[in-house]
Amino acid sequence: EPKINLLYDVLAKGEADREKETVLRWKAGYDLAMGRTLAVKVRTESYNAMLAAAKRGLKAKDPKNNTWILKPDDEISVGSALAKLADKAGMYLNRVKDEHPDTPWALLAERELSEPLGWKWEEDFTDLTPRNTRNGNGNANPAPANDARRMLQRARPEAVATVSSA
Repeated sequence: EPKINLLYDVLAKGEADREKETVLRWKAGYDLAMGRTLAVKVRTESYNAMLAAAKRGLKAKDPKNNTWILKPDDEISVGSALAKLADKAGMYLNRVKDEHPDTPWALLAERELSEPLGWKWEEDFTDLTPRNTRNGNGNANPAPANDARRMLQRARPEAVATVSSA
């Protein structure tokens, strides 16, 4: 997260001068970089916030459920500040897609937009009862009666001797 924030801080310094740029290639590159950086920032910070919420404790809707699964989701449920950053990321990426269609930048922006920025917890049930063993005594299966027959027959390397004449 600190490295992402450093990258964002560097890119944010150029935000005020973006409109002064006349080269479309540079505008597309900046918008794509800013949009992708914001998207990664939102995903990372919302992921960390979801884990923090789990540490505080999650209440299952169904009492039999004992497993929580964190899945990507379009909704940002951990704070309005992250939701605003997600909207800003979408604005930059959509701008690339709209202003620079049929370019590699637009393709990358579309790929980034296809991935959700938020997370959600889903509950599930995991059966934790121990599995029954074949022999019923809880020990590992007994070794085969004749291990020697099952071993691979490997050819022994022949001794290699070199003779040098002096």
